[in-house]
Amino acid sequence: MLNNLSKSKQREIRMKHVARKSFFFSGILIANIFGGAQAATIIVNPGQSIQTAVNSAVAGDIVQVKAGTYNQKIVISGKNGNADNFITIKGDAGAVITGAGLVPAGREGLISIKNSSYIKIDGFEIANFTYNGSNTPVGILVTGYGSNIQILGNKIHGIKNTSTCKDPCPVGAHGLAVFGTHANGITDLLLKKNEVYDNVLQASEALVVNGNVDRFEVLNNDVHGNNNIGFDFIGYENECASCGEKDRARNGIVRGNTATNNSSVKNPWYGGQGSAAGFYVDGGRYIVFERNISTGNDIGFEFASEHAGKATEDIMMMNNFVFNNRDAGLSVGGYSSSTGGSRRINVHNNSFYKNKGWGTEITFQFKVTYSNFSNNIIFGKGSADESYDDAGTGHSQNVWGKNLWWGTSTESSNLPGTRIVADPKYVSAATGDLSTQSTSPAIDVGAVSANVTG
Repeated sequence: MLNNLSKSKQREIRMKHVARKSFFFSGILIANIFGGAQAATIIVNPGQSIQTAVNSAVAGDIVQVKAGTYNQKIVISGKNGNADNFITIKGDAGAVITGAGLVPAGREGLISIKNSSYIKIDGFEIANFTYNGSNTPVGILVTGYGSNIQILGNKIHGIKNTSTCKDPCPVGAHGLAVFGTHANGITDLLLKKNEVYDNVLQASEALVVNGNVDRFEVLNNDVHGNNNIGFDFIGYENECASCGEKDRARNGIVRGNTATNNSSVKNPWYGGQGSAAGFYVDGGRYIVFERNISTGNDIGFEFASEHAGKATEDIMMMNNFVFNNRDAGLSVGGYSSSTGGSRRINVHNNSFYKNKGWGTEITFQFKVTYSNFSNNIIFGKGSADESYDDAGTGHSQNVWGKNLWWGTSTESSNLPGTRIVADPKYVSAATGDLSTQSTSPAIDVGAVSANVTG
């Protein structure tokens, strides 16, 4: 047993035992990984402290948490692996971190990563962290600055703010949240194969990237059944007040994700209004959305800015399926004339199906400029004409290429651009398969030379 030793002495002893198969550190089993002199696997069993294991971990170490329920908060602060040796916190199947009875201190996660680099969180179930009031419970929170942080394969649910106050009171919760709050920023972020579901978010979002975050990938995540926005990429909220134009999520790839049944209709903060997008960019820049599915949300995709004089910019949306959302398939532009707008939004090769409520398949709100729309298939709930709605003002320099439109009638005189009015013959739109049949009139009629760079 290596009890009652200083951290430096414990590390010295551990390094001298690289030839041994395993030994104990403060009651936690440490198994050496041969081939790396400093790498070790630190085993945490039910009843033990994950935090103690995290505190001892250095570059290359794996903190392996065995199946069981752990009622504790974990903070990874000022910890750094390197390019060849991440610090990994890994949950075995059945490893559950629960917040039952715990209270968030301000905005706080059950797992919080602060000012750290080369950190990997893998395979946990994160659940049941509830608060009623202005503090913000989060499942997994990344904040401050750092690089090469990976959040992989976690299930996050039951994160709740149960306040019933209405807009504009500052109450919220997040399932998975990244906030770049320092001038050094958060870079090279990977969020992959996480499931974020059944969270009560009030004014906040299920999966959010906000502030000074540069270069990120959001891949193959499943976000569903939350009472607000599914995926959100945000700027200009003063998360990094000294950062100026860098106070925005930017240079990201959002690919292969699914957003399903995220709605604010039953969210008390919104007073029954349905305005939750499956995918939302509010002030972000240089983000590619590719091969995502958005269905059953209030809005499929939304590109806007809630801040006057600011814009969501340089977005590429391509090869996504957007169907059966309650109020709109794609909403572009600020929600009022007094908010910001959208610039250089490129929407190509997407498939839309029966998204119509207060909006429709593609809805322009306010201040949409220098944007391009081509090679999309749009199958509306109403007539073909009703699948596009120019509801606001302040638009200019937008280019509509060739798109295929269909609906309950062929009326199409008000549709923009070069239009093909024909049934696209989706394989099985009712079940969400918006692939086209071999006889579809959409095949080989797109404009292959369309400008996609703005």
